[in-house]
Amino acid sequence: MRPRNTLPTVSPSPGRLRRLLGRVGAVAGSLRPRSAREAVDAAAYVALVAAVVVAGYLQGGMTVVVAVPTVLGIGLGSIAVLQAVMACLSVSGMFGCSALALFGQRAVESDDRRPATGPTVTAVVPVHRDAAVLDRSVESLLAGRYEDLQVVVVAEPDDDASIERAREYAAREERVEVLVNTRYPGSKAGAINYAAEVTDSAYLAVFDADERVDPRFVSTAVARLDDCDVVQGRTVPEPDGLVETVAYYESVVLGDLSKRLLTLVTDFTMAASRTVVMRRSAFEAVGGYDPAMLTEDYAFAFDCYEAGLDVEELLSQASTIEGAHGVADWWGQRKRWMTGYAQTLHGLLVECRSPRNYRTLLAPLLCAGSVLGNVFMLSLVSKAAVLVVSGAATWLALPVATLAGAALALRVSDARRGRVDDVGLAWLATPLVLPLYSLVGIRAAVAYLFTWDGEWYSVAKGV
Repeated sequence: MRPRNTLPTVSPSPGRLRRLLGRVGAVAGSLRPRSAREAVDAAAYVALVAAVVVAGYLQGGMTVVVAVPTVLGIGLGSIAVLQAVMACLSVSGMFGCSALALFGQRAVESDDRRPATGPTVTAVVPVHRDAAVLDRSVESLLAGRYEDLQVVVVAEPDDDASIERAREYAAREERVEVLVNTRYPGSKAGAINYAAEVTDSAYLAVFDADERVDPRFVSTAVARLDDCDVVQGRTVPEPDGLVETVAYYESVVLGDLSKRLLTLVTDFTMAASRTVVMRRSAFEAVGGYDPAMLTEDYAFAFDCYEAGLDVEELLSQASTIEGAHGVADWWGQRKRWMTGYAQTLHGLLVECRSPRNYRTLLAPLLCAGSVLGNVFMLSLVSKAAVLVVSGAATWLALPVATLAGAALALRVSDARRGRVDDVGLAWLATPLVLPLYSLVGIRAAVAYLFTWDGEWYSVAKGV
């Protein structure tokens, strides 16, 4: 019998040691470049990250002279501060003002018009290996307050499980229809376009299979479409695990906050391919979603922007979605997004050579912010190092408190509305999201230039 309060000692057997070394070797082998292109790609990524970190450190260490305005007749002249301090002030100001704008927008949102009936809305739910989560979208849509809603589930021809699950719903719910995407198979964009071609409702909506849609969302969006072309809702990843929690705060910082001021200044509002309701005429005006685009929603948003369509956000009635459940899924999904942003930027740069209007010229600059903004976010790490080395680390408290405070406020708001279970303490680590995401963004941009060949990454749902 082993004495209490002692831990057993385990000597690794030769077989266990061989298996461990085998797994390590397999991981190392997967990281080894398999071709000259991959070697160049990896070298370019490492070189770019190193250059950004070094440049950020050198820039952060520069002295900036700031003129202080005269107050009450007293002139204070000027003061000299590190550029890293100015970066802290800039980040704090940007995210602080964004948080105020976000909560101000939510405070003035009106949802007093929620018709139960009206023009038919075709809610398209594209699915691909989503049989395990299809109940989330279909049942929440059917339980919504808008009665004139037709749910069209569009499955890929080789996805027997999803087809069978969708047909089970169609057999017992007359408002559910199943389409097998034999016309434009292989992409979410093609599935949505197919559904649009074979239906004739006045309004189209698109939802992901794993969404739980707020019961008020569709009816409120229909009312708002009296005054605009597209209504875009908010989605909240469910923070029910470590990786899922990272996805939640990433959505808060990079989705809800980072583009808020840009939207106010430029009127560019995201029109995605989930949690969106639009006039059919708006969908047809831009030719639907482009199946050639890796991020069809991001490209669609810029098509709407250049076409002058009026896109409004509806923030108070958010859908909840599944987050990535593992590190590989998280990395693969974000790499796909960022590669798609680079692909979209490429297309916008080509289009701006023959501009249709001022938005054609402005669009590439807005998209470039999503791609090149990762360089700025990564440089903040080395600027933080400057402050630590210089003995001015207390300045870091300002951006950290701003980011963490904004994340906490949104988490409390979502918890009060029942979208998340509790508040927890993970909001304290929100500032780490910026450099983490920037590494993925830079990796994807480099891969687009050197090795991307059109591959698609799909995360596992319902696990």
